[in-house]
Amino acid sequence: MAKKVKLYLFILAIVLLFIILMSVYLLLPDRHNRIIINQGETLGTISFKLKNNNLIISKNLFIKLVDFTGASKKLKAGIYSFSCKDNMITILKALRRGSNDNIKITVPEGNTIKQIANIIFQQIPIDEEKFIKIATMRNLEGYLMPDTYFVVPGINEEQIIDMMYNEFNKRITPNMLQRAKELNMDFKDIVTLASIIEKEAAVFEERTIISAVFNNRLKRKIRLQSCATVLYAMGIHKEKLTVKDTKFKSPYNTYLHSGLPPGPICSPGSASINAALYPANVKSLFFVSKGNGEHLFSDDLKEHNKNKQEVSKNKEVN
Repeated sequence: MAKKVKLYLFILAIVLLFIILMSVYLLLPDRHNRIIINQGETLGTISFKLKNNNLIISKNLFIKLVDFTGASKKLKAGIYSFSCKDNMITILKALRRGSNDNIKITVPEGNTIKQIANIIFQQIPIDEEKFIKIATMRNLEGYLMPDTYFVVPGINEEQIIDMMYNEFNKRITPNMLQRAKELNMDFKDIVTLASIIEKEAAVFEERTIISAVFNNRLKRKIRLQSCATVLYAMGIHKEKLTVKDTKFKSPYNTYLHSGLPPGPICSPGSASINAALYPANVKSLFFVSKGNGEHLFSDDLKEHNKNKQEVSKNKEVN
C-alpha cells in the first residue's frame, strides 16, 4: 500500500512540475530570433545555429528528429524568424517549407566563371572581380553547378561559390565515379569532356552522340578539333572560326593539341556530365553544324566532306 502511495505521489509531483514549467514557459516574453541558413550548410551547422539562438533545447535531439523524419536533405536555405516558444517540430516544418524572403538567382549551363559572375551580378549586387578572383584561385572552372538557387539577401561572393560548388559535389554520385573508372578516365577529364559537349550540343538529344564522337577520336588519338575550345582560349565568341583562329597558340586549342584540354571550358549541367559518362554506341568521328543547332554526323572523312557540302548548299539556297 505504501508503495502505491509513493508511486501516486511521484506521478503527481511530475504532473505538477510539468504544469509549473508550462506556466513559466507561457509567461515568458515571446521573443523572436532571426537566423540565416545558407545554401549547402550541413545539418550539424543548422542545429548549432538553432541551439546557439536558444531555439532548441538540444542540438543532438534535433539532429535525431530530422534523421527520423528523413528530412536531412530537405532543409531549405533562407532567412527565418522563429519564436523562442516554437517547438522543434514547428521549426523543422518551417525549414522544410522554406522562407519567403529568399532571392531567386538562375545560372544556365555552359558559362565560364567570368560569365557566371556577370549573370549573378545582374540578379543580385556582388563584386564581379572578387567572385572571379576567388573562383579562379580555387580552380573551379567547370565546377560551379548551373541551377536555380534561392539565396538570402547579403550573401557574399565566397558563399555563392561554396553553394554552387557544394551543389556540384552533391550531384556527383558514387555510381558516376565508378563509371569514370570503367572508362579509364579521371573524373576531372569527365568534367572537361562534359564542358565541351555542353558548348557543342545545342540539341539535347545530340549530347550522347557528340560525346561518342569525342570519345571515338580520343581512342584513335585523333585531335578533337572542337571550335568551343579555341573560342575559350581566345576569350571571345563568334559564329565561325577562321583558319587563322585554329592556329591560336594555347594548350586549350584542340586543333593544335591532342587529347583533352587542361581543364573544363565552362560549367556543364548534369545532362552533359551524364553524356560524357554514357556516350552513344555509334562509330561517328565527325559532325558539322546545320546552322539551326542540329548536326550531321559521319563515320569517315569522305562522308564528312559530303555533309559539309550539303550544309553549304542549303545555306546558299536559304
